[in-house]
Amino acid sequence: MLKDRLKTIRLQKGLTMVQVAEKLGVSYPVYSQWERGKRTPKEETIQRLAEALEVTPDYLAGRTGDLDDIFNVIRENNPSEEDKKEIIKLIKEYFSNKVI
Repeated sequence: MLKDRLKTIRLQKGLTMVQVAEKLGVSYPVYSQWERGKRTPKEETIQRLAEALEVTPDYLAGRTGDLDDIFNVIRENNPSEEDKKEIIKLIKEYFSNKVI
């Protein structure tokens, strides 16, 4: 799970493995082993990876539900306060009109 999310997020952000390794201050071979699933980073490193890739550590490690996908889309777009109010309005409207 971690290796898949590392690669997916990195590609979504348009980063190379070298760039992510540099952000973390680790060598390319070390990062490459994490992304290929050959080694697993320590918990503190997962925290740093998450910060560098702008996701939560739980999402990165696969310890969350699908709602993180929604939150990550919102975070990636850095919404203004006005945007946040509109998003909340749209979500409430969506669920109030949903037929169960």
